[in-house]
Amino acid sequence: MDDREGIEIVHMLKRSIKKEGYSCSGDAWLHPEVDEETILDRKVRQIIDLIVAKRDFPNVSNFYAESSMKQRNLTHYFNMLFWNNPEHLFIGEAPGKDGCVLTGVPFSSERLIRRGQYKKHLPGVQFVVEGNQSERSATVIWGSVETLKRPSVMWNVFPLHPSDKQGKNRTPEKEELEWGITILQFVLDLFPGIKLVSVGKKAKSACRKLQIKTIGHLNHPRRADIFRKQFDYLFPK
Repeated sequence: MDDREGIEIVHMLKRSIKKEGYSCSGDAWLHPEVDEETILDRKVRQIIDLIVAKRDFPNVSNFYAESSMKQRNLTHYFNMLFWNNPEHLFIGEAPGKDGCVLTGVPFSSERLIRRGQYKKHLPGVQFVVEGNQSERSATVIWGSVETLKRPSVMWNVFPLHPSDKQGKNRTPEKEELEWGITILQFVLDLFPGIKLVSVGKKAKSACRKLQIKTIGHLNHPRRADIFRKQFDYLFPK
């Protein structure tokens, strides 16, 4: 066997060996998924740390800073999606008080989690929730997204909860969106090459500002009829 054949065999081994665990004897190249997992954990921790640290916006609830449970749910969310090969990333505006604010999982509700809505695309997913609150927008979105063949990532341009003086949902302001866009860039880095879809006017504007090319745009699901019609056009069955 000449040197070229030996080199080719080594390359074949590198390509074929998967998920065998890590060896400390200098053969880390045999276990590339270990390094990938370490990099993923670091990136996810960075995103969550940046979000938790942001507490100076007035009339904004940082529900991640207030709850380790929601931080764990978000960590689990990113990890499960990364290893299940998502195809699309839907970018919304901001979390709702009856949805992501209670769960820490974008575009979700306690009700959807309790009834196992995510397990079709993420079979091993286990989120922790305290109640059984439903949220209309999350229900409308998942009624459509669950029809896709592969998992989808959900995220918001502004990942915290902007509220008015009565505690109701409000539209994020310019400064809030600009900060949120920096977080969005880190999230996009977790899923290179993923196909993007904006949901709502603020998300569409953020994509334009970042010069992010999307495959389409959907109206906010508060108009469920329009949202479903647009979704079915974008993703024909």
